[in-house]
Amino acid sequence: MFKSSFIVMIINMLSRILGLVREMIIGSVFGATGMTDAYFSATKIPNFFTTLFGEGSLGTVFIPIYNRGIEEQGKERTDEFVFSVLNLIVAFTSTMSILMILFSRQILKITTKFTDSERFETANILLKIVAFYFLFIALSGVVSSLLNNYKKFAVAASMGIVFNLTIIIGTLFLKNKMGIYGLGVAYLLSGVFQLTMMLPQFFQIVRTYKFTFNLKDEYVVEMFKLMIPTLIGIFGYQINEIIDNRYATMLPKGTVSALNYASRLYLLPIGVFAISLSVVIFPTLSKAVIKNNMKTVRRVVHQGLYMLAFLIVPSSVVLFGYAQEIVALIYKRGHFTTKSVVITSETLQFYAIGLLFFSTIHLLTRSHYVFKDRTLPVISSFTAIGINIILDELLYKQYLHVGLTFATSFAAMVNFLILYTSLAKRYVKLRTFKYLVILIVTFAISGFSFYISKMVKLNLLGKFDIAINLMAFAVIYLLIWLILISIFRKDLIKKMLKRFLNRG
Repeated sequence: MFKSSFIVMIINMLSRILGLVREMIIGSVFGATGMTDAYFSATKIPNFFTTLFGEGSLGTVFIPIYNRGIEEQGKERTDEFVFSVLNLIVAFTSTMSILMILFSRQILKITTKFTDSERFETANILLKIVAFYFLFIALSGVVSSLLNNYKKFAVAASMGIVFNLTIIIGTLFLKNKMGIYGLGVAYLLSGVFQLTMMLPQFFQIVRTYKFTFNLKDEYVVEMFKLMIPTLIGIFGYQINEIIDNRYATMLPKGTVSALNYASRLYLLPIGVFAISLSVVIFPTLSKAVIKNNMKTVRRVVHQGLYMLAFLIVPSSVVLFGYAQEIVALIYKRGHFTTKSVVITSETLQFYAIGLLFFSTIHLLTRSHYVFKDRTLPVISSFTAIGINIILDELLYKQYLHVGLTFATSFAAMVNFLILYTSLAKRYVKLRTFKYLVILIVTFAISGFSFYISKMVKLNLLGKFDIAINLMAFAVIYLLIWLILISIFRKDLIKKMLKRFLNRG
């Protein structure tokens, strides 16, 4: 599991770095303006459905049923199930995409509150352009989960790289001819390319393809029964984004863009660490539960929690403490002004507060799914939605963008607490005290590392000096952990080195 997680993390890190380059280029070319507000608001709609049906979300239902089908009836029979699912997705997503095009104005009136017609009309055209992205990315979600199940992690993880490269190239080559609409075209093409890149590996698994579907297939029926609560659970996080975006459109121009630019930064550690870990862990948990191997389930969940604490806590401290420097380094050029830096960095700080909760929710939700519990994540998700809406309404007028991001982080904390308590009491006997000790120690080490790294002031590279501070932080953080482990857990170092060398 360690080796697979490491490979996926490296690929996801490359993808997220490219994602930052993508945002840097968009920010430099278009800034944080009314046009980018329109673009980000328009792409929120297909993104909403993308997270529901793509990015491995369907896989949380699809993979356990697929694995059981292989065990019960063999691969040939289970391939029929795969064909049915994919063909039904084509029918459904095509219909939804057409409806998005036909009713784009009505959809935007619900999801935004633009006070000027220019932003609204721009968003309307962009939504029509990007609507069919939903079709390609939903198919990619199922195909990538199948590849992950066969340990073809690298191909599926590389899709983020394809997405980012397409947007980058599209922005640079289409900006003069099409302006902001060139971004929409590139966005749509990225979905086509992501699916196309996975097809060779997909056909190594299924060998052939049939354009038929059987609505009475027992596995299809079971999948769609389980899908409803699963999608409702995932719906919670997405609806929070839509709600925040709606309130942001009522604030000064550039606020929607600031939220998006800040979210790219806090999503970097989530994508590299949390999602990578969840993708690798989920098939292992699924198979362990099928075999009723609770010892493995408990071990894997604990490993996931501890690894996330080790990786995410320092990330949140860095993003909070160095928010303004990081935003200035990445975005401040071209049309991205000092005012944009201030708004984006303040937004980032409050996202950073909730980073541990955002990250761990992925693992806790999937841990419930392997026990076929779709109800609790739904309850937890809707509780978080309710809290987010109430806090948004109470805070947005007085605290603007900071109020919106605080509400999101607070709602994520509530979601985390509900999911963790449920998992610990009902399914896996978690070592809560040990987990709390690890969190406290990790926060203490991270805080100390930040304090020392902040003292490094060379003034050699201007705004790039932050890179030296970040390297100093990483070195101090890792060094302290190595010293502690060498004192208290010498056996752990030997075990990890032996495992790594044997697998390498």
